[in-house]
Amino acid sequence: MLGRAHRVTRADDFRTAVRRGRRAAQPHAVLYRLRSPSADPPRFGVIVSKQVGSAVVRNRVRRRVQAVCATAVSSIPVPAGDTIVIRALPGAGEVDWDTLRAEIDAGLRRVVTA
Repeated sequence: MLGRAHRVTRADDFRTAVRRGRRAAQPHAVLYRLRSPSADPPRFGVIVSKQVGSAVVRNRVRRRVQAVCATAVSSIPVPAGDTIVIRALPGAGEVDWDTLRAEIDAGLRRVVTA
């Protein structure tokens, strides 16, 4: 689980990251990265729309993406102050855990190095 300091909570922060951030597309997710010069820890946000599936499926996808982000905080060198928003695409609810984790890890690595 992501700690409070590592979560995006405000709608304005989500909106700004999606509109102004660098984008990396994966088959089941789109990742956005917004750089910031602050010394705060990197923050992650997850967007899962109703197109992904029912509430049960959406919550499962959200929990899986948050778990990948929690491990990425320590394994992928995300610069301090960055905001990363992950938007799940409609097929994300039908994908198994390993595939979703591999895609998000690859997307995070791509968006962080860009």
